[in-house]
Amino acid sequence: MNQGTAIAPGNNILLKTFLVISLLLSFTSCSGQEKVSTKNFDEITLVNHIQFHNNKYDQQKFSCGFLLEANNDTFAVTAKHLLKVIKPQEMKALLFEGMVKQWSMYPLNKKEEMVVMDKLLNQSKAELLDSKATYENDWLVFSVKKNYSKVKPLQLRTSALQPGEKLYVVGWTRTMEDGPQRVYEFEYYKTIANRILLKDVIAPEKFGGLSGAPLVDAQGLVVGIVSNGTTDPDSNKKYFSPCALVSLASFLNNSKQK
Repeated sequence: MNQGTAIAPGNNILLKTFLVISLLLSFTSCSGQEKVSTKNFDEITLVNHIQFHNNKYDQQKFSCGFLLEANNDTFAVTAKHLLKVIKPQEMKALLFEGMVKQWSMYPLNKKEEMVVMDKLLNQSKAELLDSKATYENDWLVFSVKKNYSKVKPLQLRTSALQPGEKLYVVGWTRTMEDGPQRVYEFEYYKTIANRILLKDVIAPEKFGGLSGAPLVDAQGLVVGIVSNGTTDPDSNKKYFSPCALVSLASFLNNSKQK
């Protein structure tokens, strides 16, 4: 009777070693994949490309931004606190003249689809970049000179958020160099001043790089912009808290009336 070919002891050890390594590699591959929401949106997020007159401060890819449709026009929006991180030392106020040469945005996975800014609309010599108060309304809004992208401009939500409502942050973290926009999922908890406190549902391991990304509801209406964290005085717990855009809506409406 044919008993088959016996496996030599040495080969048996090699086979077991191979199986163990294969399982470890498989586990590492699966665990290394960051969880994202199953919710899908049209392409709505961009990353910033910033050129200064002093090119040592240039940023090829820095945090996120988005397009906003309002008052029959299209604007570009990102987070104001980015300037605190990347500005030249001699840049003291929210004024670009002589400091910022060009501000553009593009989809990270489609670098050729550039959106070129025209003017910073909320520039102000009264807003000092070293002052904490400057970042209470944590947004920059630009007029758009050229738009070569197919990114969908967002619209502002006007109705109130509801406790437990699902909200989504769409963008890329700092470590991501390519690929489609990621979607992260949260639940609305409460609003304190102009900060929207959120409970994590499916959140990134690290939030760095998401600053300026839009916070949208299930219908894709924008309700906030990724900013920082806020401590809830009732629980003394710190929450991820995008900046509400009520002040941005008021600014654009007032600008239209002038």
